[in-house]
Amino acid sequence: ELQQSGAVGAGGVRQDPYSGLEAEAPVLALLAEGQRVSAAGPGDVVQVILPETPFYVESGGQVADMGTIVSVREPRWEIAVEDVRRPVGGLVVHLGRVLEGNPRQGDAALAAVDAGRRWDIMRNHTATHLLHAALRRVLGDHARQAGSLVAPDRLRFDFTHAQAVTAAQLTQVESIVNDAILDNYRLEIVERAREQAIAEGAMALFGETYGERVRTITIGGGDRRVSYELCGGTHVPETGVIGLFLITGEGSVAAGIRRIEAVTGRGALQRVRDRL
Repeated sequence: ELQQSGAVGAGGVRQDPYSGLEAEAPVLALLAEGQRVSAAGPGDVVQVILPETPFYVESGGQVADMGTIVSVREPRWEIAVEDVRRPVGGLVVHLGRVLEGNPRQGDAALAAVDAGRRWDIMRNHTATHLLHAALRRVLGDHARQAGSLVAPDRLRFDFTHAQAVTAAQLTQVESIVNDAILDNYRLEIVERAREQAIAEGAMALFGETYGERVRTITIGGGDRRVSYELCGGTHVPETGVIGLFLITGEGSVAAGIRRIEAVTGRGALQRVRDRL
């Protein structure tokens, strides 16, 4: 309906979680209990559709953003966004609860991502790339990513390896990641042809489907290149922003698959405070 009316283009809702954390746009549609409604009130659980959004939809192990959608003009209303989903291609839906006022279809609105939470997620996501590179350096090239979770409070990284990682190896991995953080490498984020990126040595996830154009994340340059991966997630501009990286656990999740859990930034600081 939105495409037929011209409210969105053929590609659907424009999603750009990379350029900024805010976007001003009209409310194209409101849904409550699965039905389209013209307005909602305080306490209502709603789904909001905008023509464009800065919110990240869960993908590649990275969790969805949270934040707010508020009215630009009076009367004031506010919706707390608790999740963002893509039920069908081209449609991005913000799930939330009305905190105050009466949002209406057609109202001018400002969508704003929770910046602190997003930065925590970006710290953890960039750290997973550094962890992947460190594991391959310590354990060998057979150690490849087999799954991940990138959340604001922690990261979880699954990788192929036949036996338990020793305490000495974990310490070495942790040191390599922290050295890369302290070296404060800038990230180069560039869209390339998929075949070019693979030929240049970019790491791709086994079983993942990629288009003809891919987003590449390079940490370090030239002879000091630390990591080069295909990735659609959000990342910090330089590694120093990550702060401290601490491994909190290592174990087996399946035959030949190990899992490392870790914290960075504010989560790592809190872990240090708790231990001290």
